[in-house]
Amino acid sequence: MGLYGIYGSHTTEACPLNSSETRKLIIEKGPLINQEARNNNIKIVNQYHSALEHTFLWVVEADDAHLIQTFFATNLARFNSLKIVPLITFSDVIEHCKKL
Repeated sequence: MGLYGIYGSHTTEACPLNSSETRKLIIEKGPLINQEARNNNIKIVNQYHSALEHTFLWVVEADDAHLIQTFFATNLARFNSLKIVPLITFSDVIEHCKKL
């Protein structure tokens, strides 16, 4: 499985703290997101949010970035713009440098 960062942002108006429609979506789908991800062959490793910046970073594992794209299109992409970025660990960077 590959490691990916999901970088997201939304407007102040779309924030779940400010939008009742978005808040309802988060309350309903939030508790189910890990299981739904697993059902789509995605493992959510961790989730980080900056409320005042209206940004987030999730780290996930998946076989293919298109799986992630399809999954998020029906979830967080409803009110966020998203960027899917392949990641490696710092340990991987060290190992790559040793081989140069």
